[in-house]
Amino acid sequence: MSKNSTKNRIDFRAWIQGALIVIGVAFFAFLISLTDIFEGLGLKLYDKSFLWRGTISIGGSSGVENLQPLRDSPEIVVVAIDQETADSLSFPFNRIYYAQLIGKLNELGARIVVLDIDFSSRSIIPESDSIFYRAIEEAGNVILMGKISMIFHHGLKEPIAEIKHPVKEVAPVDCPWGLANEIIDQDGVTRRYVLYLSLNDKIYLSLGMKIYSLLFGLENEIPGFNSAGELEYGDLVIPRSGPSDYFINYYGPAGTFPTYSFYSVVQGDYDFDDLLAGLSPEEVELLTASGMADILSESPFKDKIVLVGASAEDLQDNKITPFFDYLEVGDTKRERRRTPGVEVHANALQMLIDGSYIKQIDIRWIILAVVIISLLIYLNGRLKRQWLAFLIIICLLVLISGGGIWLFIKQGIWFNEVPLLLVVFIGYPTNLVYRFVLSQREKAMIRGMFSQYVPKKVTDALIANPDLMKLGGERRRMSVLFTDVAGFTAISEKLPPEELVMLLNEYLTAMSQVIADNDGIIDKYEGDLIMAEFGAPLWFEDHAVRCCLAALGMQRLLSEMRRKWKTEGRDELYSRIGINTGEMSVGNMGSKQLFDYTVMGDSVNLSSRLESANKNYNTSIIIGYGTWLDVHESFITRPLDFLRVKGKNEPVEVFELIGEDESDLIQTKSKILEIYNQGIADFRNRQFEDAGKLFEKALEIDSQDGPSKVYYNRCEVLIAQPPAEDWDGAYTLTEK
Repeated sequence: MSKNSTKNRIDFRAWIQGALIVIGVAFFAFLISLTDIFEGLGLKLYDKSFLWRGTISIGGSSGVENLQPLRDSPEIVVVAIDQETADSLSFPFNRIYYAQLIGKLNELGARIVVLDIDFSSRSIIPESDSIFYRAIEEAGNVILMGKISMIFHHGLKEPIAEIKHPVKEVAPVDCPWGLANEIIDQDGVTRRYVLYLSLNDKIYLSLGMKIYSLLFGLENEIPGFNSAGELEYGDLVIPRSGPSDYFINYYGPAGTFPTYSFYSVVQGDYDFDDLLAGLSPEEVELLTASGMADILSESPFKDKIVLVGASAEDLQDNKITPFFDYLEVGDTKRERRRTPGVEVHANALQMLIDGSYIKQIDIRWIILAVVIISLLIYLNGRLKRQWLAFLIIICLLVLISGGGIWLFIKQGIWFNEVPLLLVVFIGYPTNLVYRFVLSQREKAMIRGMFSQYVPKKVTDALIANPDLMKLGGERRRMSVLFTDVAGFTAISEKLPPEELVMLLNEYLTAMSQVIADNDGIIDKYEGDLIMAEFGAPLWFEDHAVRCCLAALGMQRLLSEMRRKWKTEGRDELYSRIGINTGEMSVGNMGSKQLFDYTVMGDSVNLSSRLESANKNYNTSIIIGYGTWLDVHESFITRPLDFLRVKGKNEPVEVFELIGEDESDLIQTKSKILEIYNQGIADFRNRQFEDAGKLFEKALEIDSQDGPSKVYYNRCEVLIAQPPAEDWDGAYTLTEK
């Protein structure tokens, strides 16, 4: 073989390796950019772009070069329920004040009055609803607010959508209303605006879209999407950021739109200085001297779109927007300012009118840029002069960052720079890959040495963090499971030792496998008892869910094993499980010579008590309140009791874990749950006779329903001997 052919083969392998590195770096960087941490970083960069750009004029230039508003439009004015209003009128105040406001605004020539306020329920003063109704009907230019809420019903896995529209007592039949549903990103910032929502094949426009449709005669139009994925509605073509939402191009921080106090408008003494803003001193003097004050008093609202909503902090409708940290030019002190929700609607509506949307670069172009930058970094890494390679990397970072800022400020285009920046930060140190491979080999050797002595989860944690080998622990929120066999003492007394050991090992092996399959680790075995924890040594957020999945899986598997044991003529085992979630200490406990990886604390002790408490209710799985908070949307549960455990004065609420979904329930169980839940509500409201009848009805369906039987007996006792006034309904456990 010639030298040239050998050299060509080596070069070919080098290029193949380079291609794999380029693809690997690009793919890895893009995947990381999709994680919550880096997605949040991208959104923070998005917010910073607003701060670097600054405010833009309303109804004029959108801030983007060569882009003017689509049409002339009425100005938007905000009437705020500010702190003065809330204090003066005692919010939530009599709806007569809303009627007075509508009348006042129409006297002053308002074109449209929009109330961003919840009127989905009747007032406690029916007369005020009637007056408010007549004011809306007479005005004929009022738009109200509604919402589509997700209601979580007990026992259902999926929430039910519910329309909360203005009640008929205040809203005439022909009164339009729009949705005020909001989208808040994971970091609590309001960046996007709902365009519409669809429910039961019906389209509900957002408040901003509803106002726009009435302004420009689009009431009969139906939103749709073009081939580019943009929303089309009449003459609007809106670039989306989600299924039915868009990024709001905020015009500025809170107070960007002219704002007047609700109380001042109703009282007729709003700030006269505001009315004269924009006039020259000569014009002000002339108009004042000629007695034109009455005409001037109409100017703030004449032919304007007036949005009415809350701004007082106590009313909790103020939002964090990209301008939250905005610092005005010349300011020396940064003052964070939330934007009232009503002004978010104002920004969204103004953007629709101006057509000044935030556009996004298609994800396909981002992926292509990621690949190209990966290739450039790979070629750059082959340079012999490392200082030059480093300088090129710095220039590349500046180009990516600066280009993103320029596109946003000058062209109104935003793209997520994080994937591109990650490619640079991940791709440049590829010369460390070889050392990384060597370290991985060493870790694999350690794992092989220790995996036969300790659980794999613990081994991995020790490799990742050798400090876990030290004595001591850390506070961590976790879930703990205790389970043992019901009546095991009686079984053990009648079985020969060899047969007992075989039966117990078969049981423990099966149960331990279910725990391991759900990422739990076995803490200890004590005879027939198993203690397991979820969320350590490696923490995962859904530890409570996995713990409950393990418990249900254990009971299902044990039921199958009982059928097998029955056919074999062997003893059948039943188990009880207690689960609790809360703060506890986790780590190596013991001495320097001998220690055990375990958990300790009150939350652990409660889990053990709950396992034992199953005997009182003839149940198989009881979970604590901390666990229920984490899992009640994912599983079917029912309230069981308020238990006061030994050594604690305060009772804790506990629940029975029944199944994952409705398919786990037989028909009779579904009927019992509905009756039982109503019975519990009556019992806790001291309506013992009504509760007793309901529990009796439940027992007619299933006479073996333990909780219903317990509460039926309690009702009989409490009817005969009513409890004291300070009765809290708690039951005291006398056993550990």
